[in-house]
Amino acid sequence: MTTDFDFGSVSLRAGAVNQTSGNVKVTCTGGLVGLVGVCLTYGGGSANDGGSPPRRYMVGPGGSLLEYQLRQTSGGAALSQIFVEVVMLLGNGSATVPIFADILSPSVQLPTGSYNASYSSGGANGVKMRVGVLTCNLLGQELAAGGFAVRGVAASSCDVSTTTLDFGDVPSQLVQAVDKTASVTVSCTGGTPYRVSLGLGQGPGVSNPAARKMKYLLSTLTYGLFQDTARSQPWGDTLATNVAGTGAGLAQVYTIYGRIFGNQTPTIGIYTDSVVVTVVY
Repeated sequence: MTTDFDFGSVSLRAGAVNQTSGNVKVTCTGGLVGLVGVCLTYGGGSANDGGSPPRRYMVGPGGSLLEYQLRQTSGGAALSQIFVEVVMLLGNGSATVPIFADILSPSVQLPTGSYNASYSSGGANGVKMRVGVLTCNLLGQELAAGGFAVRGVAASSCDVSTTTLDFGDVPSQLVQAVDKTASVTVSCTGGTPYRVSLGLGQGPGVSNPAARKMKYLLSTLTYGLFQDTARSQPWGDTLATNVAGTGAGLAQVYTIYGRIFGNQTPTIGIYTDSVVVTVVY
């Protein structure tokens, strides 16, 4: 019998690792001493593309498909057949073989909710078992193999990416402010509420998101990050200064409005800062 495979809570973020494992246990009775060869053949389950080996899918809300794969070794080829040798002693014998499962190409475009697949005992897409064979290429007695299920619950998930805020060349005698923009792109599963915060950077003593500091050696250059073109709404890492949104399963782009303030006389050099972007959902 093959165990069920339960992924539990599944992250749909790009690059997320969702893995689980189970096993198949073969139990034989009969001959006193010897080896019994057993071949197990695994079809594509209740949803697959009919290929060889098949691409396997769990079905979720609205018929959405979440691709997964079964493997005999972790990271190995897709599972199609397993050959097991059962050692018989005093009329009984059993052998257990591990099976690994992983989810492929998760995407926040998929809806949250329960996803499921099933394997029947026998049939083209289920599990078949042949007993009394030396390899899986030979004929043998076919017996019931038992079915199993694959399941997981897709949780609210978000992806985030950013562009660099580059102010370019600025004069050493800053009279007027220098304004530039960058962007934050957030992709969350549909209906997922989230908030985007921008850290205060690595400048010394910064506590105000409208007065961050870029550094060059011992010199600093004051700048701010804002939510609006007028540069009047600071964008920071508190509830009052971060940006709220609701996921739609698609990319949602937010503009970061940056400003280096005038009336500064920075030392000539390359000024940089690193700001952490955090999405809480």
